[in-house]
Amino acid sequence: MSDFQARTFRAVLLRDDGQVPRVLTLPTEVDVPPNRIRVPADFAGASAFEVFELADERGWPEEATYRLVSTIPRSTEDVSDPRGSSWDLDDSDGSRA
Repeated sequence: MSDFQARTFRAVLLRDDGQVPRVLTLPTEVDVPPNRIRVPADFAGASAFEVFELADERGWPEEATYRLVSTIPRSTEDVSDPRGSSWDLDDSDGSRA
């Protein structure tokens, strides 16, 4: 294979909801499959991405299988504050100058 020819592999993306697996052809420049793949998605009408983690690499370098682990909104406006309303970024000890 020429150094100038891009290498690709098939990423089989599995979901737990019974949907037909999605297959993507992705570029690779390394000799191992990536541990995670992020794919653009919609979440409750907002822009998001789905995170898939490596589940099976036996078909590498031609193919690797990934399982959906989470869907993450792209905007922090879409995420509720995990620490509640007491979020204070001014001082780490809570004191004010």
